[in-house]
Amino acid sequence: MSHSKLTPLALFDTLAGAFANGVAVFVRGWTAHRHRRVVRELLAFDDHMLADIGLRRGDVTAALAMPTLSDPSTRLRILAVERRAGSRALRRAAIDGFRAEAGEGSNRATVAEARSPA
Repeated sequence: MSHSKLTPLALFDTLAGAFANGVAVFVRGWTAHRHRRVVRELLAFDDHMLADIGLRRGDVTAALAMPTLSDPSTRLRILAVERRAGSRALRRAAIDGFRAEAGEGSNRATVAEARSPA
């Protein structure tokens, strides 16, 4: 039965990797904490101000209900982008519907004019 010996270089690499992972977790946690504090300040905004930035009060409370180490600002960004995309699609559909109605009306007038004796 052979045992591999841990060389000083391999030990250093292992410890350096563990330290780097620990620092990364700490930085993510600290950033999430700072963002959570800023998102909590959004609760002081009135509903009109939140709507101006594409959010609703329920979005803010749902983001703050996420696990402590997760970043609530990421969730709010996703919700705002999805809501903006949805409202753009509705406006685009309304404009297309309006254009289709206008196009049908002008076609009817053109056909009626073509059929009438001049």
